[in-house]
Amino acid sequence: MENILVVENISKKYKNYQALKDVSLTIRKGDIYGLIGRNGAGKTTLLKIITSLSKESSGSVQLFGSNNQKEFIKSLERTGSVIETPVAYDNLSARENLVYYSKLRGVVDKKMIDDTLKLVDLADVGKKKTKHFSLGMKQKLGIAIALLSQPDFLILDEPINGLDPIAIVEFRDLLKKLNKEFNITILISSHILSELYQVANRFGILNDGKIAEEMSKEDFEKLSRNMICIEVEEVEKVTPILEKITQSAYKVISQNEINVYDPDIEVTDFIHHLTEHKITINGIYKTGIDLENHFKALVDGTNQNLPVKGGKMQ
Repeated sequence: MENILVVENISKKYKNYQALKDVSLTIRKGDIYGLIGRNGAGKTTLLKIITSLSKESSGSVQLFGSNNQKEFIKSLERTGSVIETPVAYDNLSARENLVYYSKLRGVVDKKMIDDTLKLVDLADVGKKKTKHFSLGMKQKLGIAIALLSQPDFLILDEPINGLDPIAIVEFRDLLKKLNKEFNITILISSHILSELYQVANRFGILNDGKIAEEMSKEDFEKLSRNMICIEVEEVEKVTPILEKITQSAYKVISQNEINVYDPDIEVTDFIHHLTEHKITINGIYKTGIDLENHFKALVDGTNQNLPVKGGKMQ
């Protein structure tokens, strides 16, 4: 599958502050890629470097397979972005803003303006000035401006931040439509994990200027299956038993705790096998993880949920 964006070992330093540290990620054609990170993690800095609004200290960015600076600048023409705040003019209406930007970008198809307003559901706002728009309307207008040049790749920085629940649903539906019906690959940053999970098919978790993990939605759904947590006196006596009674992955969490990732086996079966081998069980229960817990564990440096068959003592 074609790579739309390849970021390799990007670092960014401001005097004594290291904003990004050897960040690498890949976005493929058709992705809605969710860049997850707390405020201050480096999301906006990375997006600015990708769109050439800021210069990296080291590393490289490839857009649409660009191999040099000239090709990269040309590839930016296929990219639309809304970073930090929408670029609309407050004293102009939605249509007037699009007319202005169409002239600036050499868009000669006037029908494109009306089609774009209709696409983002701003066709009926009339002469209402942008300064009187709700936050959701301003975000839609920002996307409309980005869509004027019919980009293949759309980059959005915290677009759902501050939106009310209805506006978030509308925005989510718009992104899905752009991706599915117009074949636009999307990179969207946010710290609102639950909403990002609704639209993205791949995720990159950015923490303290570094990519802590990349995963697909399918990977996470496998990870989030039920697991059995076992608390015992000596975990090293349990692992040989697990090798015999289950083909599932497991991970040793500590000297007294082990997680078994088995969707089928029952807790009572484990109790039977362990007691049969005279293993003292201090606790045993079924649980699962969700994206927010996984994210929190990663950024707190306590992530121990990834299944590892035959995991070693940690």
